[in-house]
Amino acid sequence: MVIAIIAVLIALLLPAVQSAREAARRAQCINNLKQIGLAVANYESSISMFPPGGITYKQDPVNCAISQRLFTFLDFILAYMEQQPVYNAINFSFPAGGTTENGLPHGGATNHTAFVTRIPSFVCPSDSEQTPFPYGTGPGQSLNGYNQTSYGGMAGTFDIWHWYCGCPPGPPFGGSCPSANDVEIKSDGVFEKEYYYRIAKVTDGLSNTIFVGEASRYRNDPDPQMNFYSRVGWWGSSLNSSTSRPTVLFSAIPRINAAFAPNDTDNYPGQISATGDVDSWMYVASPDYRQLGQFGFRSQHPGGANFLFGDGSVRFLKESIDMGSYNVKDRNPGVYRKLSTAAGGELISADAY
Repeated sequence: MVIAIIAVLIALLLPAVQSAREAARRAQCINNLKQIGLAVANYESSISMFPPGGITYKQDPVNCAISQRLFTFLDFILAYMEQQPVYNAINFSFPAGGTTENGLPHGGATNHTAFVTRIPSFVCPSDSEQTPFPYGTGPGQSLNGYNQTSYGGMAGTFDIWHWYCGCPPGPPFGGSCPSANDVEIKSDGVFEKEYYYRIAKVTDGLSNTIFVGEASRYRNDPDPQMNFYSRVGWWGSSLNSSTSRPTVLFSAIPRINAAFAPNDTDNYPGQISATGDVDSWMYVASPDYRQLGQFGFRSQHPGGANFLFGDGSVRFLKESIDMGSYNVKDRNPGVYRKLSTAAGGELISADAY
């Protein structure tokens, strides 16, 4: 009888303990995002611009013979997060990973020591652990340095992943390459490739603009090393070459906590940006890009994810946040997409999220 009573008490107590632990993890996650927000603000105070979401090819004019550098906004703010030794260990003259042109030393090996360093403030305590690649050139090894992050920059609502140096593969050029000097597509979010936003350009207001959100691994994630802070881009999943895995920059196209979508290049034809007029993709019900989870923000907190806004505040946005209408005649992109743009000119009620 006594044992049965103890078992009942334990059964009643366990959910409360689990809830308290998750509340503590969520509070630490909020603190991490606030530290990132402070670092971004200090970076802006130092050079009068926010850091770029990522640096890829040499621009103005585009030089595709120069290896992509692939550094991220998280790399650039390390010095403002009490990680000066890590920042000093990065050689920005070489790529963050991969080979270097003209027979120069391998960029990944050059920057390996810096990028295998774990940054505690970049990892949500609710996130599951990633398995770093062992150093080397054998099977399952890498010369590049990788370490985990649970966060990513808001790239807005345009597809900035599937454009390559000098030649966009889809709209608005329909797969042709009209000019060797075409640069990668600009996003409407604060963080994008090759572009530094100034505060004056965030005309929607810092308090109405998402800067950074959670991008944790999925539970039972098939990929052991996603997401990492050192390199920006999108890679093939270990599942198959038809499944994409972006890092560091993410989009408000999918809903929050959308499921991982295998074979996205087969099941989601074209780009996840506009086809035809500038925002028609938002109103396509099939295929439903809201379900393309790996390109969106997600957490291992129940019901939603934490997001850092430009004013330094951190807010928990629910999975159920308004995603707009599929009906193109409504011209309603939804509250979440409105919060993702830096200069969209949208009106958002304070009680809408």
